[in-house]
Amino acid sequence: MELLKLAQKVSSSVAKYKTKIIINDRLDIALLSNADGVNLPANGISIKNIRKFSKKFITGKSVHSIKEAVEAEKDGYDYIMFGPIFRTPAKVKYGKPQGINNLKEICSKVKIPVFAVGGINQKRIKKCTRAGAFGVAAIREFMQTIDPSKTIKEFMKELPGN
Repeated sequence: MELLKLAQKVSSSVAKYKTKIIINDRLDIALLSNADGVNLPANGISIKNIRKFSKKFITGKSVHSIKEAVEAEKDGYDYIMFGPIFRTPAKVKYGKPQGINNLKEICSKVKIPVFAVGGINQKRIKKCTRAGAFGVAAIREFMQTIDPSKTIKEFMKELPGN
């Protein structure tokens, strides 16, 4: 219930901006909160099931290989999340980081946007975008900051087009 309340609050507070709210791995919360889409884990529910509930949802899939990336594109996902690119405490149990070279290879194999995830901080953003990533996703940097607005501005400065 807490997650739903938070998602509803965030969705309504950003409605006036050009911001999209994507809920991770919870189609139910995404639908009930009027979010713009859902990102699914590699073994998540199929895009066909998502489309039964919403044809307009933005759909993303987390992938960990070229094969998974190509399949996600064929299946009709709007974007993919690839990683972990760098070492991060939350992903150590999944093995060695994928690295910039693998990110570059993934980006060259698909036409849909690729977001780099895992160990992303503002010093690593340009490495990811130079490798072909459309953007990045970060968690730890935002969880640990004392000034989220400042951190957002710092990240935005490093992204292409800003």
